[in-house]
Amino acid sequence: MSRLRLAILSVLPLGLLAACAGMPMDAPASPAMGSAPPPPVASVPAPDTARAQFIAQQRTEARRLEGTGALTRARQHWRYVLALAPDDTEARQQITRLETVIRTRRDAALAQGEAAMMRGQTAQAQTAFLRVLALDGANAQARRRLLELETRAAFARQDRKDARARIARTAGTEAPDDER
Repeated sequence: MSRLRLAILSVLPLGLLAACAGMPMDAPASPAMGSAPPPPVASVPAPDTARAQFIAQQRTEARRLEGTGALTRARQHWRYVLALAPDDTEARQQITRLETVIRTRRDAALAQGEAAMMRGQTAQAQTAFLRVLALDGANAQARRRLLELETRAAFARQDRKDARARIARTAGTEAPDDER
């Protein structure tokens, strides 16, 4: 009975881990039961080969991302290449080119957002400022403008709510729901 209890206690933690990981649990092989040796581990490629493969994958992913318009993510993949191969002139050129494109698009979107704000087109301004943040997540001007737009919208909502409450009071139909 104690061997069975020991076997159950040794399998229980593995079962819990497998359940938490959402993976099927294979019955653990006990060395005392004469189990077969573990399967051989797949050969690991040489470090230089693995590095070259990783760099090639990053180049491919950077080109694919740029094709989809994800310029900042593409630039990040070129930076991975440059980190692993500091003398890579193509990576350096691609990073410089992408930074120029990102800066140009960011500045154009900022100008569009500012112009939309001046015209009172809140939705277009928000879209333009969000586009800026998609290109440059740390852009303080776009963040300030989005906060300003949200503040304006909050004041407008409060003004509408106050106006409804005034109308209800003057009409004598004020209800507890109107005071929310």
